[in-house]
Amino acid sequence: MSDQKNLKPSASAEYGQKSRNAPDPVRYERANLILSALSFGIYLLVPALMLLTGASAWARDTIGGWTGNVVVPGAAVYATIGALCLSLITLPLSFYYGYVLEHRYGLSKQGIGDWVWQWVKGLALQSAFAAAFIAAIYALLESASSLWWIWASVLFSIVSIFLAAVAPVLLMPIFFKFEPLPEGELKHRLMALSNRLGTAVRGAYIWRLGDRTVKANAALAGWGRTRRIIISDTLMKNHTDDEIEVIIAHELGHHVNHDIWRGIAVQTILIFISMWAIDRALILWGDAFGLNGEINDYANLPLLMLVSIAVGVIALPMANTYSRHRETAADDFAMRVTGMRSEFASAMEKLADLNLSNRQPNWLIETVLHSHPSIHRRVQRARE
Repeated sequence: MSDQKNLKPSASAEYGQKSRNAPDPVRYERANLILSALSFGIYLLVPALMLLTGASAWARDTIGGWTGNVVVPGAAVYATIGALCLSLITLPLSFYYGYVLEHRYGLSKQGIGDWVWQWVKGLALQSAFAAAFIAAIYALLESASSLWWIWASVLFSIVSIFLAAVAPVLLMPIFFKFEPLPEGELKHRLMALSNRLGTAVRGAYIWRLGDRTVKANAALAGWGRTRRIIISDTLMKNHTDDEIEVIIAHELGHHVNHDIWRGIAVQTILIFISMWAIDRALILWGDAFGLNGEINDYANLPLLMLVSIAVGVIALPMANTYSRHRETAADDFAMRVTGMRSEFASAMEKLADLNLSNRQPNWLIETVLHSHPSIHRRVQRARE
């Protein structure tokens, strides 16, 4: 790539200019934060009340009457009912967050019927995973009570790796439509780039988002034989081939830099810490809140949930700081291998407009909640 091309004015110089009547990304971000905080509060309050009022012990006794007091199926039923109840309690917030707010800010094209159908599918998948996850935990608690948390950590780490591999072929198609990227210049460039970087992909696909939203995204999903490039139709509509290529180069950079395995390692560490913390909590408070003192008493499920949330909250700023560091490395990689610094900057500006991103969020919000550097930082780094 010649220096003359690198010094070319940004293709989005006019694209990034906001009209006076354009939606305000700062207000949109604030509304999202408020709704997220309310939802988080519910996920803390409900399990706490279940423990403090003795409702969890009552639920265990009731479910025990249905299952003959057998622990594993009882725990699975408890988890399924709990997931359903929490989803119904948070449904008004979910609807406002995912439907009302998105339409208010001109981001969504989705009809209410489609939104409900996607919510039902998500609820079914969430409930199935919750039942399987909890059944596995309590099976381990019964069979190896002193070392259960180690075996659970190993099991869930393996499952998370498996899910990362099958997500683009089994899970994502449940919610989205994909179709092969047509033969042509763009596909040729992307496949040539992946081959040049030694990152084999199993094809490139169009991610059909345009019927639901104006937001745009792209990713390199899966690993091994399921690894594939996915590009939203909204991204293709608004970005040039150069901008798409440098975005995909960023995604390829994660694989070349082994960020996928780094991320799995971080996730595995958090799984082990969470399981250890849950084990300590069950030992310390196993005979409180109407619990029977047995480590496999599934009335302690709300306690498991609260401890997991606590570990996640404590780890979140550190995990996101690490993630932003790796995202910056992938940005640098993309610009280095393509030479497209101005194209990278214009691609980020367009993404900020399409996704209504706050270009310069509050430093505390960015530190704690953002897995990616702010658009301002990324554009500034490209131009400097």
